[in-house]
Formats: sequence, C-alpha cells, structure tokens
Amino acid sequence: MTDKHLFTYTFSPLSGAMLQLYLLSMLFFTASSILTIIFPLEAEKNGISEGEIGFIMGMTMFVSMVLRPWAGQMVAKYSVKKMMQWLLIGHAGTLMIYVLLGIDSIYVVRVLQGVVIAFFSMSMQLGINDMLKNEDRGQGMSMYSLSSVMPSLYGPVLAVGLWQQTDSTYFIACLVVLAILPLLLFIRTPLPQNQKVSVTFSMSELLGAVKETLRHQGLIIASITMIVGATIIGAISTFLPLYMLKYNLGNIAFYLFIQALVVVGSRFILRKRIPSDGHWHPKFIVLVLLSSIIGTTMLAYGVQLGSSIYFSAIFNGIAFAMLYPTIMTYISFVIPEDKKHLLLGVFLATNDLGFSLGSFIMGIVVQLTSYAIMFIGCTIVTCLAMVLVVLKRHID
Repeated sequence: MTDKHLFTYTFSPLSGAMLQLYLLSMLFFTASSILTIIFPLEAEKNGISEGEIGFIMGMTMFVSMVLRPWAGQMVAKYSVKKMMQWLLIGHAGTLMIYVLLGIDSIYVVRVLQGVVIAFFSMSMQLGINDMLKNEDRGQGMSMYSLSSVMPSLYGPVLAVGLWQQTDSTYFIACLVVLAILPLLLFIRTPLPQNQKVSVTFSMSELLGAVKETLRHQGLIIASITMIVGATIIGAISTFLPLYMLKYNLGNIAFYLFIQALVVVGSRFILRKRIPSDGHWHPKFIVLVLLSSIIGTTMLAYGVQLGSSIYFSAIFNGIAFAMLYPTIMTYISFVIPEDKKHLLLGVFLATNDLGFSLGSFIMGIVVQLTSYAIMFIGCTIVTCLAMVLVVLKRHID
C-alpha cells in the first residue's frame, strides 16, 4: 500500500480543529433531521399516498446501503479531504434543488441524500481515525456520534415550526444557510489528504467475505436483530408525524424532542453499560427489544392513551439509543480482522436496509390497513426478534 501526502498531524479530541469537525457534522445532520420531518408532511399535503411516502422516505437509506461497502474504498483512494469537499458540494446542491423545485424534486433529492450520507459518515470516521492518537480515538468517535445525534433534539422542533409557517421564506432561508455553512466550515479543516491508492476490492471478494460470516451464528443473529431494530426506527421516523397529525395526538415536536432527549441522555448515561467484551449478551439485547415493544404498543393505542402517548417516546428513545451501538460493538469484535474493511461497511448497510424496509413495507401496511395495525406489526416483528435472541442465547 502506498500513501500520498502522508498525514502527520495529531490533535486532541477537544482541540479547535476537532470541534470544528463536530460542528460541521452537526450542521450536516441538521438538514437531514429537518427534511426527514418535512418531507412526509409536505408529501401528504400534496396528496401523495402513505405507500408512496414510505417508498420516498426509504430511498435515501436504500441508496446509502448500496454504496456503503464502496464508500471506504473511495475515501481511501481519493483522500478524506477531497471526498469531503465533493460531498459537501453535493450536499449543498441537493438542498438547492429542493429550494428551487420543491416537492416535485423529492425523488431526486432523496436519492442524492443517500449518496451524500453514505460518504459523509465514512469520511468523518476515517478522518477522526487519522487525526487522533489511538488512546483518544474512542473519545473522538463518541463526540462525533454525539454531534450527529444532537440535531434530533432541535431539528424536529424547527422543522414543525417551519412547516406551520404560511410564508415559505423562513424555510428556504434555513436550507440556504445549512447548504452554505458546512462549506465555509470545511475550508479551514485540517482533514487528512493521504491517498491509499492500492485500496480496492472486487465483488467476488465482497461476496466471499459475506459468505464467511454466514458460518458464524452470532453474526447472523446480530444482523437480524439490527435489521429489525432499524425497521422499527424507519417506520416511526417516517410515519409518526403523520399519525399524530391525523388523530391530533398532541404536539409532534414535543414528542420528538422527548424521544431525542432520551436517546442523547441514554447514550451518555448508559454508555458504560454497553457490553464491550466481544461476547453476545442476550439479556441486555432482550431488555432493549422489550423497551421497543412497549413503545410501539403504546403508539398503536395512542388514540386511547391521549396525552399518555408521550411515555412511548421514552421507551422508543431507550431502544433507539442502545440497540445500534451494542450490536455494532459486538460485530466489530467478532468479524475477521483481515476482512474488517469490507465487512464493517456490509453490516452498516444492514442498518440502512432495515430503515428502508421500515419505510417501504410499513408504508404499504398503513395504506392497506391503519396506523394502529402498522404499529402492532412493529411490535410483532420485534417480539419475533426477541424470541430468536432467547432461543439462540448460547452463542458467542
């Protein structure tokens, strides 16, 4: 492997340069957080069916899923800084397309968002990996994770406020600012410019690596659980605002704020509870899945619960916060070291696949039945995953 423009700087996790990167990440995900709420509301307002809304919202993570295994290869080949430059230009262009063309451009915008998200997350993680010392890397990754989650605290509130405005000027101004600011922040970021020109893999290598993991029962159970959890997240993210709006079930922004607050708080307070020993912990996974089951069941009976529906945000928030880092930590230990550069992207893609399925499939369920049945469906799927975890609890 030959490197060009070797990167030799080392920063502390809380240095000015790293804080600039965290702020860049927060601004990037703010746009995604806002549009994830705006798109379904605007689509329904324009007469688009629930099934089509599910398809539209699932497109982004589906595209991201397809591209993830290759994102790391592209970043390594062209350098973190060069890739970040082009993807932020693409991000700005995507937002401007929606500003200029509105709801008619939603399919194009969702596809472009998938492309940008796949490369942004990989670029940031590889950049942080190179910029920090080994002993500081965990703290840097935690700070990046926090910066990507923070927009879920204020993004939905801002989105609902902008959507309720009769004058679209505020919404347009917000998108323009979120398109320009990340580019301005990028200008002086000391991101790595090293190019690993020999980093490459073929489709046969990728398929061979995946086939090898199929012999590991723990990885199979972890992947199924990951897909189920992401499916529930995708369904709730896409259809909860429409559900609450249709049945007048309280304040959408307040519900999403509670849920996001629980996610952020849980990841911080319970961070040391996440198993990090390379062993499968079925009891912990069952508790997380049980929290999700309670949350979706409460949503299914939201009309009967009235204002008590806000309690479901707590259970859903705990499940959202704990499932992904727990499973990804386990996977990072047990996948073969020599295939890690391939397989981490594949397992990240399973999370994207689940999110897409949550939008695609549950959108069809809503259109054919009702929101209540859709949430009951989420509960049933999670129960099946929990039963599988219990039955296969003696794996490692």
